[in-house]
Amino acid sequence: MSIFFLIFLIILLAGCSAEKVRPGEKVSLQYATGFSIENLPAGCKKVTDGDGRELLLVPRGKKPPAGYGNLPVFYTPVQKVVVGSTTQAALLRPLGVLGTIAGVTTEKKDWYIDEVTKGMEKGRVAFLGKNSAPDYEKIKALSPDVVFTYTHVMGGTEFAQKLNELGIPYAVDNEWLESHPLGRVEWVKFLAAFYNKEKEADDYFRQVVANVEQVARKVPAGTRPKVLWGSIFKGKVYVPAGNSYVARMIEMAGGDYVFKDLGGSATGNANITLEEFYARGKDADIFIIPFSPQSTGITSIAKLLEQAPVLADIKPVKEKRIWCAQPWYYQSMDKTDEQIEDLAAMFYPVSWSGYQPRHFMSLPDK
Repeated sequence: MSIFFLIFLIILLAGCSAEKVRPGEKVSLQYATGFSIENLPAGCKKVTDGDGRELLLVPRGKKPPAGYGNLPVFYTPVQKVVVGSTTQAALLRPLGVLGTIAGVTTEKKDWYIDEVTKGMEKGRVAFLGKNSAPDYEKIKALSPDVVFTYTHVMGGTEFAQKLNELGIPYAVDNEWLESHPLGRVEWVKFLAAFYNKEKEADDYFRQVVANVEQVARKVPAGTRPKVLWGSIFKGKVYVPAGNSYVARMIEMAGGDYVFKDLGGSATGNANITLEEFYARGKDADIFIIPFSPQSTGITSIAKLLEQAPVLADIKPVKEKRIWCAQPWYYQSMDKTDEQIEDLAAMFYPVSWSGYQPRHFMSLPDK
């Protein structure tokens, strides 16, 4: 076999293995329901964002195709972006594009993503004010290629409306509305479209799904441990609804969520009384507080009982099987597979002997 034929064969095989992009076809989504992407000729894409807005993505150096003149145009790959949520930054991590973040709406002290923290220290990433009171002049002066934001909660809708009014390009990433944890993760494909990083997104997402399936296979058969999940704030108790992504995470990790039959709001949460929390949770095997001790002030079981003395005789408190989230939990959405394995290890410590959870910590006695 000549060297020229061998080179030809390698090129041919590489071409055959590359994923074909067919104009007019929509990108296949397994779990996400809040966005869509349609491939157009010449590498262009029509993206429908989390608010149902249609956006036109055009490769740099090319002209927008005819027939889409009324759509906002974004030239790809984007090079300078603003993120309105830490979860968006988390999903940029597997794409390797955290370096494109030029502005954020979360203060430096609240970040747990090293690239962003270091960027803020070096002045490469600017704090632009919180979403509830952003500095629009500063955002405009920054001139980002796109602002990734969300809507419906925490000032997000007003933020998006003002960006629209000022002519600042933005795209709505509402991954938080997905009811399946892998649906939230699949929004990486939405972000990837702005960077032409579809292959990286596909490879990453497939691996996350495979990891979760592997965890499910390891979960022992038999009776599932009862899981109590909730937070107590000023006498009120907040728990995930039965159709929320959290309830699904518990189920995927082999747990039996005690509020699995509970309806909730569009946010996936429900507000219940402390008495109901006690009644349903008294026989639970494990209790998970979904916030870090630093954010809630509940730094120990003793502190928990100061806020809710009635919980002193529920089973997980008596057996000291109480876990809380690490401070970086909500900035690790790209590691949802790890979080689900953490839960499985907490539910089945014998099957995961020697395993150290990465996104949860045991609540100390005092």
